[in-house]
Amino acid sequence: MRKRIIASVAAAVLAVTSPGAIAVAQAPQKATTAQRASAGPTVAASVVGIRRAETAKKVAPAAETHMGAGKNVALMVVGGAALIIGAVIGGTAGVLIAVAGAAVGLYGLYNFVQ
Repeated sequence: MRKRIIASVAAAVLAVTSPGAIAVAQAPQKATTAQRASAGPTVAASVVGIRRAETAKKVAPAAETHMGAGKNVALMVVGGAALIIGAVIGGTAGVLIAVAGAAVGLYGLYNFVQ
């Protein structure tokens, strides 16, 4: 019973923290004059899905450009998930997975704090 609860919590945490779980709605983009002037199929029109709005590049402060938090946060999440999955598996294999997950999570935390 406890393993099912832990597995459910782990699945919920992974579902919430995964980048694909959060859908960001974008406002419809107005067609620019260049897009209205072109006739026929274009490469830009063949793209399916959500595209980032093309805006002028903003200059980020130096601290934000060297932060690199994306990879470190991903390491912490994967390490935490492996820790929980190792606890669910149990036995020697579960302990090995949990220890490896803890090591990956702590490595991500160390890099994040630096």
